Amino acid sequence: MIISFIEKALIELRGIENADKALKSIFSAYGTWEQALKDVIWVVMGDSGQSYVYDDRQESVIDVRPLLKYRIAPLNQPVGAEDQIVIAANERMAYVYALDDKVELTEVMAQLKQEERFDILAMNDKEFVRVMQGNSEKTLSFAPGGQYSDEFGQTWTLSGDHEVLDITVTDNRIQYGRYPDVLARLYGGLHSHEGRYVVVTVQPGYELVGESSPTHVGGGAHGSLHELDSLVPLIISGADSEPSPKRIVDLKNWILKKTVD
Repeated sequence: MIISFIEKALIELRGIENADKALKSIFSAYGTWEQALKDVIWVVMGDSGQSYVYDDRQESVIDVRPLLKYRIAPLNQPVGAEDQIVIAANERMAYVYALDDKVELTEVMAQLKQEERFDILAMNDKEFVRVMQGNSEKTLSFAPGGQYSDEFGQTWTLSGDHEVLDITVTDNRIQYGRYPDVLARLYGGLHSHEGRYVVVTVQPGYELVGESSPTHVGGGAHGSLHELDSLVPLIISGADSEPSPKRIVDLKNWILKKTVD
């Protein structure tokens, strides 16, 4: 066990070392590192967080297929007339697509939520997004626009149990808990492309698989809306201001403004 832990640590350190070498080569192109810091505004950040995955494969890996009582389309083959569901698993989240018009997304949600290790299950319900928890009857529906506002200046309509997304509402002000900016991110994920589908995420410690999925047992994975997967480091050097709010989507306008300045 100790040897395994040390081996994993060394692998992680090699990745950090390679990143440092890449930064060194860029800084060295300016003659001196001091000159590089003087001439350029540097932004170093992560693209996502990582949460742990339990060591026990039987416990940590969740196969979505046995949970669904439908004919699931196999990968690497044309979709057949009898196929009803396609699963797109990506580490700690998955899209579950309904191909057959007779498949009700509410029933897909009902089948999936029986798995207590699931965290968030969501689907489009007309103009609203309907959200449920794994192994729970609690529900929450929301839509853009409305009387409730969040810390990012976004407004929302909310109906149901706020605990589903760990949201606190005080005087019509939304405060996010363990799922940062979850309303905008979940709404974006459910309106990013056409189709009829359910989005599902798992709690920390677990990972989803489908027919052919890599796993990270005993390591780390990401893809969910949980803060462990979402919060990233951000280092800025050489600027007299900083992005506000500090979300990845807010960096664009800040960078454009700095290029004009």
